[in-house]
Amino acid sequence: MSAQTGEAAPSGPASSRLADRARYRVDRLRKEPNPLWMRELKQAARLVRTPILLCVIAIIVTLFMGSIGGLMSVRESPATTGFVLFQVFFSVAYFVVTLIGPAVAANSIASEREGRTWEAVILTGLRPAVITRGKFLAAYTAIGMYIVMLAPVGALPFLFGGVTATETIVAFAFLFLIAGLAVAFGLAISSKMNSVRAAIVVTLLLAATVSLGVYLALGVGLSYVAHEAWPGVPDGPPIWLPTAYARAPFDLRYFIFLLVLPVAIAALPAWFLYEVSIANLTSITDDRSTGLKRWFVVAAPVFALATAIPIAAVDPSDRIAAFFAGGSLHFVFLHLCAYLFVGDPLGPSRRVRMHWDREGAGRITRLLGPGIVRTSGIELLLGIATFGLLAAVGLLTVPTGATPGVRAMQIVVFTLYAAGFFLFTVGLGAYLRTRSSTPILSRVLLLAVHFLVAVGPWVVAAIMGIMWTGGRQALVVATPSPFGVFVALDALERSGEGILVTGAVVSACVWGLLGLLGLVLARRRVTTVIANHEAALAHTDRILAEEDAAAAAAQAAAAQGERAGANEVPVGEGEPQAVS
Repeated sequence: MSAQTGEAAPSGPASSRLADRARYRVDRLRKEPNPLWMRELKQAARLVRTPILLCVIAIIVTLFMGSIGGLMSVRESPATTGFVLFQVFFSVAYFVVTLIGPAVAANSIASEREGRTWEAVILTGLRPAVITRGKFLAAYTAIGMYIVMLAPVGALPFLFGGVTATETIVAFAFLFLIAGLAVAFGLAISSKMNSVRAAIVVTLLLAATVSLGVYLALGVGLSYVAHEAWPGVPDGPPIWLPTAYARAPFDLRYFIFLLVLPVAIAALPAWFLYEVSIANLTSITDDRSTGLKRWFVVAAPVFALATAIPIAAVDPSDRIAAFFAGGSLHFVFLHLCAYLFVGDPLGPSRRVRMHWDREGAGRITRLLGPGIVRTSGIELLLGIATFGLLAAVGLLTVPTGATPGVRAMQIVVFTLYAAGFFLFTVGLGAYLRTRSSTPILSRVLLLAVHFLVAVGPWVVAAIMGIMWTGGRQALVVATPSPFGVFVALDALERSGEGILVTGAVVSACVWGLLGLLGLVLARRRVTTVIANHEAALAHTDRILAEEDAAAAAAQAAAAQGERAGANEVPVGEGEPQAVS
């Protein structure tokens, strides 16, 4: 049904070709746009402050850029002035987008809940995915107007020189892409909040921290790496990616690092934030897990490939360091996903099972549905497989050097410890979820255990004085810590320190066994809880059925009594009267 007209909409395109399906979606978006998007645009059009804010921001940025250009043109050449203005403008535009975008999106859903209009939105019958898309499009349209208003100012560096038209166009394209990620970030936070003030404060604090970290790490930090790969890209300026697109030669490295990886880095967080927003808007009795698990099934292999590609692309002397860096990043990514899925319910609700039965859901759909035990199995399968992928890439690409077999042993020990500790995390998380009343409590307990495991062995070693008097071999006490594996990796390059390697391998095996034990206990606990829940539901259904049967019997008896009363003939009535 169309949300505007109430008329039945076609269920899908007549053809199954990709072009026809894309044309069908574009036509439907043009003829039947998102109703929430249309409502938000109509409300924004009636606000007087919107054009005033746009004009004020454009004037301030113009005056700022003009001042810098005037000061630079006195001492520097026009090319240098244009390059500096390019860096300054897009740095300012980056922070404007990453701060205003999340703030605008944070006001969308939280304002509906605080204004008591969220129930009215739910009663329209729109699915959470439709609501999420409508709110995203509304906030993205608002922040897009800011970028469009600043576009003439952004063209000023091109007039001075030092930058090309390609760099300017690419920079604006990435600015729109960053705006989409910023809006999705604010929307994900807003979907969890009930107060506008709390949503805006939390969003701005997180957005300021994340945007500054990304600016320094992916901007300033990676500019030096890009300069080593492509000498035409200057090192130091944070806005280096548009310059790399214009000046780097097109080859396999260009295709991987400038086309494939940026798409993956942008697409995976955007998809994740979209699924988080939908899950937060979905009722707890509905399926809130399938979308996130579908994202994880795709994201885990893609992230593993993204961390494995640099291992083979860098210089041979740097490949072992690239393997440890990529493996550590993948280890952190999988643990963040483990924290995410600790909030999965113990099993699907009756409503979800009825929906599956009505839709004829297959095994894959049911596997991706709610259930902490099934979720843990998916995590372990993909986690161990992706660790194996990284290990295979490392063993095939990392050179042995002057110490044959040492590099291979380092890769094997690192992979074994990472897989064993991840198994421990998944098993412990599943067990804590089955014993906790809320997902937040299970996450806090898991974080506390991780902190104790990571720091505790080093504290024990320090208290015992091992670090100073026992020699390096006594550091075996610290090998249960995840940071202790690097001590074992360093010990492989030394002689007489095999006990450290043995300690790391034993610790990995112990963590894996504890994880398996946690999974077994979690499965037993889930089976017991679900059996008791089903028994309680069956008992309730039986009581309700008995009450309904008793009510039906009483109603039938009352109806039969009324019919008998209507058919009863009074005494003497109907007999012939005597004639005197």
